[in-house]
Amino acid sequence: MIGIRTSLVFSAALIASTALVHAATAPNYKIVDRIKVPDGGFDYATVDTTTDRLYLPRTDFTTVVDLKTQQVSQLRTAARGHIFLPIPGTTLAVLTQRTGTVRIHDLAKDTVVADIPVGKNPDGAVYDPVSKLVFAMNHDSGNSSVIDVATRKPVANIQIGGELEFPVSDGAGKVFVNVADVPEIAVIDVKTRKVAARYKLNGCEDASGLAYIADAKLLISACANGAAKVVRADNGADVATLPIGRGPDAVIYDPSRKLAFIPCGGSGVLEVISLADPAHISVVQHVQTQQGSRTGTIDPKTGRLYLMASRPDPNAPPTARGARLAGSYEVLVVSP
Repeated sequence: MIGIRTSLVFSAALIASTALVHAATAPNYKIVDRIKVPDGGFDYATVDTTTDRLYLPRTDFTTVVDLKTQQVSQLRTAARGHIFLPIPGTTLAVLTQRTGTVRIHDLAKDTVVADIPVGKNPDGAVYDPVSKLVFAMNHDSGNSSVIDVATRKPVANIQIGGELEFPVSDGAGKVFVNVADVPEIAVIDVKTRKVAARYKLNGCEDASGLAYIADAKLLISACANGAAKVVRADNGADVATLPIGRGPDAVIYDPSRKLAFIPCGGSGVLEVISLADPAHISVVQHVQTQQGSRTGTIDPKTGRLYLMASRPDPNAPPTARGARLAGSYEVLVVSP
């Protein structure tokens, strides 16, 4: 009896200890601040870690937030954009403009360096460190314009097909992009500048946000039908399908904490997904944000997330789909 009782006590203590460890390490993200910004539509967000600035392309300008002081300013020459992408190791940045142009900026001089005509409605873009080229995805014409920022010239046009959303680079010769309407992930070989493979996203509708998990060699896509798809980056094999909120438009990854974040604007929630154990990927926290908060980015130095947000206009007529309340635009700061 003594042996059995001792064993039971030990087992209970072990379970309690495990629970305490899990509780201690479980994420506890919450909104810690709100940064007021001018009214206007928004899409992707990026952080320049060399200058500690947050860039938010808007309808008529690009909002710039100094992350140290939270001072807000506007880059008026960067209008009608989807993504403002600083180029590592330079003072240059590119802006994909809805008018069919990729604009190159010199941030040090605050000047426009070049306007490069591309396809229809260039959307997401990514800098590939292997080739040192920018791959801009033309959403409506289904092709990728490959740009050498150093020479200010386009160097390739890759036909992909479909409605192109967000791309990511694995830093090892591949660029991946979500084809929203199929949906699938197209795999671009950086060296040959051709589509090398296509990964079907079974059970996914309208794939938008995409993230590459380097240490596990996985890809995560956000789907409009309340799902996140995880597939292997080397062959597209299905790894996991996770339930998430409605209306996502970004996947943000924090490699130091091995967490992925999916802001879901339809449900007003930020889903936190643990990839610490690739064999047991799971949603570990639901952070209440607000409806309409569907995109954002992370400052890798602090682990803080910056999510764009605005409130619906309660006085708008029922036919005014997506009408937002004037004066309600802000950036939600979410911290661990």
